[in-house]
Amino acid sequence: MSLSLQGITKSFVGEVVLDKLDLEVKEKELMVLLGPSGSGKTTTLNIICGIEKQDSGDIIFKGRLMNDHPPEKRPFGLVFQDYVLFPHLNVFENVAFGLKMRRKKGDIAGKVVEVLKLLEIEPLRNRYPKSLSGGEQQRVALARALVLEPELLLLDEPLSNLDARLRENMRIDIKRLQRELGITTLYVTHDHAEAIIMGDRIAVLHDKKIEQVGEPGEIFFKPKTEFVASFVGAENRFRGYVSEVDGDSNIATITSSDLEIKAFLEEKISIGEHVCVFIRPDDISVVLEQPRKGAQNIFKGKIEEMYLAGSFMRIVVSVKGYNFVSAITRQTASELGLCNGKDVFVTFRPSAVRCLVRPFCRCPKQTKGAEL
Repeated sequence: MSLSLQGITKSFVGEVVLDKLDLEVKEKELMVLLGPSGSGKTTTLNIICGIEKQDSGDIIFKGRLMNDHPPEKRPFGLVFQDYVLFPHLNVFENVAFGLKMRRKKGDIAGKVVEVLKLLEIEPLRNRYPKSLSGGEQQRVALARALVLEPELLLLDEPLSNLDARLRENMRIDIKRLQRELGITTLYVTHDHAEAIIMGDRIAVLHDKKIEQVGEPGEIFFKPKTEFVASFVGAENRFRGYVSEVDGDSNIATITSSDLEIKAFLEEKISIGEHVCVFIRPDDISVVLEQPRKGAQNIFKGKIEEMYLAGSFMRIVVSVKGYNFVSAITRQTASELGLCNGKDVFVTFRPSAVRCLVRPFCRCPKQTKGAEL
């Protein structure tokens, strides 16, 4: 293991920000630390690099205890959210600054030019930050960190100030560079879509602790808590109890009032257990006619709202007072002639339903109509 955080606790003015946080980052992997604003992501990075001092717990890097090492003695590179470029220095001087401060021996100019070429900004070497675009400034900030040849790269929401197109391009570039250089990286973001694109693994930070760690597919499709499920986009959230389990198919019936949802169980859940089920909008289909006999999870309802979300239409369908949110392509919505007030059917597979036992989950604030 390259980086190990063990029992990290931190408080500010009596308020606990991190509570016995544990996290391990493997050698040469790109680990994404994902969480909402205020969850302690930046504080975690600051503690790792030594800007902040933890109240308790250990930072271990490649078997070495780093607790008492000053920031300049830690072999880490940090890229801030706001770049923090020196306005009075040009690109070359900004990138060379760290090498000069650390009194690195050898060909400083050669090292700077090498990393500028790596990031495709060598033609900008004589320009000043105020004349650079956001994407160019981000590349300079990344070059300034990489030129020091850090053993661990820490990125604090590095793309949040860029427009959507630049973010997409920079995601590809950062991931390519990380793989080419083989540098262990901890990448902080609040954007679950970005986390899934970027990360070899994702650690979800919530309520001062790591809620779940896993590969993107695991976090996305097999969340272990209600918070993780909601945060990564499984916004169709319903509560009920297990009224029936088919032992042969492992399909359970989740019941509340006059609604029954069929869910495939990946782990044993007993009849009578109170559960929370989640379905991703992209797993819910909207059709005009009731599907063939024998299909499961078919509900008749009425379209309450439609709105464009990127390349998809989001359709809110009211079923017996509860809202199902579906994400379908614009072409499909047009071909079906969908509009507000239209009667439709929503349908989804039992395998698309994630079922969690409620007593072991912390649930975020519910919206009206979300709870069975």
